[in-house]
Amino acid sequence: MTVEQELGQFYKKTRKKRNYTQRDAASPYCDHTLISRFEKGETMLGADKLLLAINGLDMTPTEFFVSHGNYQPNRLQIFDQKMGRYIMAGDTEGLKNLLKPNSKVKEDKLFNILIKCAIYDTSDEMLLTKADRKYAEDYFEKIEQWTLFDVSFFAKCLEALDDDEAFDIGQDILENHKFSSILSGNAEVTKKTLVNLYVHLICHGSHRRAERLKDKFDDFLTEWDMEEKILLHFFENVSFYKQGKSPELLKEIQDDIQTLEKFGATGMAKRIAMFIEKYC
Repeated sequence: MTVEQELGQFYKKTRKKRNYTQRDAASPYCDHTLISRFEKGETMLGADKLLLAINGLDMTPTEFFVSHGNYQPNRLQIFDQKMGRYIMAGDTEGLKNLLKPNSKVKEDKLFNILIKCAIYDTSDEMLLTKADRKYAEDYFEKIEQWTLFDVSFFAKCLEALDDDEAFDIGQDILENHKFSSILSGNAEVTKKTLVNLYVHLICHGSHRRAERLKDKFDDFLTEWDMEEKILLHFFENVSFYKQGKSPELLKEIQDDIQTLEKFGATGMAKRIAMFIEKYC
């Protein structure tokens, strides 16, 4: 059995398990005829059409491929898990041990930038060089079609970019003609990335840019995006406080952090408290 036939058969099996017909899963750019041919192994869907077909089952690509059984996390996810253990422990030396000095490979250069950003977030030790910043800026400027890897990398290396550049890149993601398909296929990561940018801009005092970005959130945040909405609430208050509009808000912010801890959201509470201590 070819890869095309196997994937098509798995898609058909998944569709039937979810009690969806081919017409249920169809969309204007991936009609039921194309889905039928895909399930029979007569054609292989391109990446954009496959995303639409999976979205037609009301599943994310991760959900689909995890259920397939052959899902493997990408290199950034694997590296992020490794890096995350050191971040949670506040182990900057462990993070430094992940660095690959004088790297020539593109991936190593990108991961070095991620590590240095994480070290700064964890300890305030700035290891980013002008060359690192230039490399990150050039990398994003050359992107013509955003992928999940690019969006995830952007979310984790904001400290390597100046505020103008970070804001412009955020606008580019939102205005990119492929944004809707990126969002539909990887909604959680994309939303978190844009909220991270909002938080980053506020922490750096770019309140007007943050507010302009926030105005667009209503277009894609839903009532189910509770974590993102909690962060927006917190950092809108932080923005007002930092601008001197409501000095009494600091007490409210601290009380809200305690409320998060009370309800078990200790990771989020710890992260917000770290930002408050560092930037307020």
